[in-house]
Amino acid sequence: MTKAEPWILRVLAVVFGGTFVYAGVVKALDPGLFLIDVRSFDMLPDPYAAWLSISLPWLEIFAGLAVVIGVFRASGLLILNVLLVVFFIAIGWAWHRGIDIKCGCFGKSDAASNYTWLFTRDGILLALGAVTSWLEIRRLRKS
Repeated sequence: MTKAEPWILRVLAVVFGGTFVYAGVVKALDPGLFLIDVRSFDMLPDPYAAWLSISLPWLEIFAGLAVVIGVFRASGLLILNVLLVVFFIAIGWAWHRGIDIKCGCFGKSDAASNYTWLFTRDGILLALGAVTSWLEIRRLRKS
């Protein structure tokens, strides 16, 4: 690891993990609204959609905190990157079926689907997560 890499890792971990902590808190504060957003994908029947709308925000919060704090960072990064891939698939599947979704990723501010923006935003997050994971793996190998 170069001298700058630990600092870059810290900054990226705060940005990446913090994004998911924020997104999780927004959804956890209004699980009913998030349930409506989950149902808009028309992929999960109840009660699974309800379970997802209650549990997913907390998974994002705890995994995001792990990334930010550095305790179990690699596990948090794995969880969040897998979630991003699942989000990509869900968004792509909804787009393929012509469904007008509300992503719900960041609460009430998300308007109806703009698939280009959703893929761009999630692509940027996934790239950020991949770089952060790569730096974390380098840090762990050095230890």
